[in-house]
Amino acid sequence: MKGNMTDKKKSKAKNLTDAICRSLPRLDKRYMKQGDYPGLELWVQPGGSKGWYYQYRIKGVKDPLRKKIGSFPTVGVTEAFNRAKKLSKDIYDGVDPRQTEKIEVLKEQLGQSIKRYYKDELTEVNQYRPSSIKMVKAIFGPWIFRNTYTKDILNRLERAEDIQYKKLSMITPKMVKELYHVVGARSPIVANRLIEYLRMYWNDFVKTDDNPFVMETKKKYQENEYLDFLNETELQRVMSNAVKVDERSGRLLESHYKQNRLNPVSCMAVALLLTTGRRTVTEVTSLVWDNYKRIGDKRLEVKQTKTSKKNSILTFKLGDEAVNVLNLISVDRLNNPKSAFYYPVGDERNAYIFPSKDYGRDLGNGKKGTSLHLISANKTWDKLLKMSGVERQMKFYATRHTFATQHYAQNKDIKAGAEALGVTEKTFLKYAKLMDNTVVEGTNKIKFFADKKPTLVEVQKIAKVIE
Repeated sequence: MKGNMTDKKKSKAKNLTDAICRSLPRLDKRYMKQGDYPGLELWVQPGGSKGWYYQYRIKGVKDPLRKKIGSFPTVGVTEAFNRAKKLSKDIYDGVDPRQTEKIEVLKEQLGQSIKRYYKDELTEVNQYRPSSIKMVKAIFGPWIFRNTYTKDILNRLERAEDIQYKKLSMITPKMVKELYHVVGARSPIVANRLIEYLRMYWNDFVKTDDNPFVMETKKKYQENEYLDFLNETELQRVMSNAVKVDERSGRLLESHYKQNRLNPVSCMAVALLLTTGRRTVTEVTSLVWDNYKRIGDKRLEVKQTKTSKKNSILTFKLGDEAVNVLNLISVDRLNNPKSAFYYPVGDERNAYIFPSKDYGRDLGNGKKGTSLHLISANKTWDKLLKMSGVERQMKFYATRHTFATQHYAQNKDIKAGAEALGVTEKTFLKYAKLMDNTVVEGTNKIKFFADKKPTLVEVQKIAKVIE
């Protein structure tokens, strides 16, 4: 602990350079001061993002204020220094940066502001996921900037004002509502995403209180929520087919996977999803052994992909069943030369808990596998459902719903369930598809045997989703 404090003090005294900034490791929130200019700080966040902040005081305000003046490496040391110097002069002249910034920002056109948002904020450097960046731009492109050749979209947009050329101060709720319904007439889901991303852009980049893109939930288009999950009986059957162990060796039963043409790597990924409740398969398949701190330590480190728009590192506790899944993989890869989880020394796939057998292989059409880890287990999921007598079609996302439902059914603790999934209590209830204990108990008493399988409609009635 003392050593860390010593290092921290040394780093504060050192004049920062671009090279030093690039080399700073991901830490818990840490402040790196530019020695040449008091008040200038580089914040290194736990997720790895680095931002420049300037600390200053205003007459009449007791506590010091901070203003973000850029992100590294978009803004280098020299530019950060110059921005801090200008701010300092303005403050000395009696100018409050909070007020001037708001005035100047609101003078800008929406389109210009969004383009700056792309450059300065919506970047991987700031820990935004590539998929999030792509999605935002894919929606803003046609519906804000009108960058499309689709006549239907262009014809519809003629009914709404071209708000990309409107100053931010001139954008009204009426304009927003008009655009929203124009988009919604073609696609209600796209309209909801457009408003969501515009609201996010304003809050993260414009940062004024009067956000015109805030819309009441009840006024938005209602989207059909996916309502299915495995009940206790179905879950046991799926887990039994996904995880088959040779009692003599303690390893995975090779004959079971060969006989049923199942990929054991995909099967164990499904098992970990069902026992941890992670959001998507990508939160599991890309895990490396370093993410699993120590075998038996009951902790796993993952990158969250939805809790916020930015990546963040989450370390969460594992239940006994999840630990068992990881231990079985470890035993198999260390004691079975033919294990699907084992690759020769030097093969980069050894770092991954779920390595890809397709890496470097010819996939047809002149394409070769490029991913070191498993990408998708959808086909295996469908096979497991069929083998387990679950004949209705069920999305992979049902693994998370299943975990939430079973967690609450067994523990009757909303707060604990929310913490396990990393969501709010309200969201947890939506995942769990629960109204009260009666619903849970009633659901668990229903038997889904081969002689009588429920329809999706029946499952939806049982679930009773909280809106």
